[in-house]
Amino acid sequence: MSIDHQAENEKLRQLAARTTEAASAALDWFQGNPDKLRQDEAALRRDFRRFVTASRKLETAATRPMCASVFGPSQAGKSYLISVLARKETEPLMAVFDGRVVDFVAEINPEGSQEATGVVTRFTMKGRPTPAGKPVALRLLSQTDLVKIIGNTYYSDFNLEEEEPPTPQKLGEVFAGLEGRAASQPLDTLTADDVYDLQEYFEKYFKPQAGIRALSATYWARAADLAPRLPLAERAALFGAIWNFIPKLTALYLRLAQGLEKLGFAGEAWAGIEALLPRDKSIIDVRALGQLGQDGIAADPLTLVTRDGRQAQLARAEVTALIAELTIVMRDQPWSFFDHTDLLDFPGARSRENFPDPRRFLDQAGSLGSVYLRGKVAYLFERYCAERELTSMLLCIGPSNQEVRTLPAMVKDWIDATHGETPEERERQENALFLVLTKFDMEFEEKAGQAATTEGRWTARLNASLLDFFGKAHDWPRAWTPSRAFDNSFWLRNPNFVAKHILDYDEAGKEAGIRASEAGRIAKAKADFLSNEAAQRHFRDPEKAWDEAFRLNDGGISYLAASLAPVCNPAIKRRQIEEQLRSLRRAMAERLARYYVSGDLSVELERRRAAARNAGRRLVACAGDQKFGDLLRALHVQPDALIDLYYRVEGHEPAEPAPGKAADGGPALGRRPDAQSMMDALFGDGPAPAAAADEPLPVRARDQAERFADAALEYWAEQIHALAGNGPLRDAIGLDAQSASTLVEELGIGARRLDIAAAIADQVRRLSAYRAKLGEAVAKPVTAAETAINTYVNRLGFDRRPVTARPVNRATARPIFQPTPPAGNYPKLAEEPAAYDQAFYVDWITGFLAFAEENVSFKDGEAVDVEANARLGGIIQALN
Repeated sequence: MSIDHQAENEKLRQLAARTTEAASAALDWFQGNPDKLRQDEAALRRDFRRFVTASRKLETAATRPMCASVFGPSQAGKSYLISVLARKETEPLMAVFDGRVVDFVAEINPEGSQEATGVVTRFTMKGRPTPAGKPVALRLLSQTDLVKIIGNTYYSDFNLEEEEPPTPQKLGEVFAGLEGRAASQPLDTLTADDVYDLQEYFEKYFKPQAGIRALSATYWARAADLAPRLPLAERAALFGAIWNFIPKLTALYLRLAQGLEKLGFAGEAWAGIEALLPRDKSIIDVRALGQLGQDGIAADPLTLVTRDGRQAQLARAEVTALIAELTIVMRDQPWSFFDHTDLLDFPGARSRENFPDPRRFLDQAGSLGSVYLRGKVAYLFERYCAERELTSMLLCIGPSNQEVRTLPAMVKDWIDATHGETPEERERQENALFLVLTKFDMEFEEKAGQAATTEGRWTARLNASLLDFFGKAHDWPRAWTPSRAFDNSFWLRNPNFVAKHILDYDEAGKEAGIRASEAGRIAKAKADFLSNEAAQRHFRDPEKAWDEAFRLNDGGISYLAASLAPVCNPAIKRRQIEEQLRSLRRAMAERLARYYVSGDLSVELERRRAAARNAGRRLVACAGDQKFGDLLRALHVQPDALIDLYYRVEGHEPAEPAPGKAADGGPALGRRPDAQSMMDALFGDGPAPAAAADEPLPVRARDQAERFADAALEYWAEQIHALAGNGPLRDAIGLDAQSASTLVEELGIGARRLDIAAAIADQVRRLSAYRAKLGEAVAKPVTAAETAINTYVNRLGFDRRPVTARPVNRATARPIFQPTPPAGNYPKLAEEPAAYDQAFYVDWITGFLAFAEENVSFKDGEAVDVEANARLGGIIQALN
């Protein structure tokens, strides 16, 4: 029985929609129950905003066409692969535009040996209705895409060592200057969630950058509230903080965003055929970007039309900058899988630059377009991955040493999203990653000094193209599943490239056979390849791959297409999205379970113990890989963010009572005086009379020290939960999503259980008891908070206990975190150095397991609100 793919896709979309509803309901629950969240509120809100965004993208992806993508570094042979996959046999690739047929390669694709386009090209058999006279279908970037692209190039293509990031005072002045110009309601399609999505993007990819750290504490929350209510010019000034207010970049954002505004911020638009023809003026030719940002480029404008009939004239350079995707409807169907699959051609990944002094560099003619292009090419792949557009990937890798150092992380991001982060997760999915080793004929070029045997050549090629390049930082090349290495590799040879050193040709220029004089050398090379251990591991059928690459006038393309066809199956895309939804719903339920009071606590306690033990095993692996220091550093709080927080608390926030209570006074600096003691001393009246039964007891307002301590803990909790959701950072420290989530969850619970906020507040009051200069007045509370939080991370609170009350390290038979020996006593040194680092790792992991056990029964002591608890239980049940 045939499968109704449309109906199945709709079921999946509905599941994703219910997931979005559950995440939104959780955000509403947080709004009504802040007292149950304490310092976790900001982290929970951030996580669930991210869950909402992710589920919405999955909801959209569920009903979009299935796509196979061709990707790789620039000049790796992608163009040839696209040209033969998208054409029928030897016929030219013909594109159809409202009845007009155009040869894509000869008339549309830009000429030249360099990378020619900066857009994604979609090859499809499914044409859609187009506005009259506008047959060229374009998918457009959004206004937040523009922010990401410009920010991407600022942090990736410039040397920022001499750049001073914006200070809290500078950011405060910017907000103060813009708040008076804001409307009371959003002015266009931009939402607070869009701004928070910017935060997720920049903290995922550029968290170590000083400029992003400078924004991390309070900028994003204030920007999310303000940006949707600002006109575009003021919005550009606000987002300018991301690229340190460089005028040329801010002006570029404003100009491009104004172009989108003219189109009503539509997601797609249509243009006339003159947008592509003649090709030397085509909007997909990257040379058009050379005029970006220059005066007088409005000559020869293009008219774009949106689905609702809105029209706008834009300069060609601006249109080139704003295009995300060009759709090419093919006249002839090349392969059967095009019935339900589109082919996406991505611009080649590029090496990033390191230009000094961005302001001076951007004064040069044409520089703005060149850096914008690099940011756009990198971002387009990130966007399509985030939107779950790419079900399968043909990854083209040439024979030379790989220079695009960002490529391994880009590929790993896609693998994590579609197949899973771990070998166990990848085992549940069909392998839709195809490693296409291009320019196979170059392996037979004879070079001076080359060894007579090819035995080591195949190892060298696989090391350069796969194991060393992708496998140094990531496990998938050697452990695609628990039982086997990645083995979906293919050779590809371009028959259009004349290879007379190994092949004979007929009078028509077609390949006729292997040259007789080379037959022996090629046979020996084949035998060396088939016996090579790396080839046996990473090619599923090494002999088939070899023979197909030598197929005359084919070069391996038929074998590759036949292997691709089975994974171009809509059911595979659905399984990928189902797995992502399952993981998303599980993560949401686990985050909420901490705040739900279950009728069967024993089950919940055992679940948490098991999760802590699993995290402990991953921590051991992390220490074994010498990444434990990186982990602790990622869990530490940085003082620059705390400085920003201090200024916010000191200058902007009024005193506030404890949750649910009424305040009795304003803010207090340093130690709060005891009003009752002063009354007794002055008047001797004794205790004040009890309040009437129907009046709430007044409670003192939280003083500045408490508010700063809470803000510092809230920021730290948000930071470490962001770590758990940051795939590249988790990879760098060797944790998977589950263990990272458990780790930060337990650290957050422990901070509340040990009342780290109270310890910070007490220390801040003590240090603020004396007058100090402004700089010292800031440095003292910031140092107190930094020290308290980072000491807690380093020692898990066990340094507060007597040594005899601490857990025991079974390897040393001593309590963990032994005190430092007193100064002045010379230690007795053994012949072999002690493994101090390993002892610390075991201490910490031992402490973590004991610490998590103590957390298990901790519920903050709050009374249970039956109605609120039932609502939360309903959300969790819906997710389960």
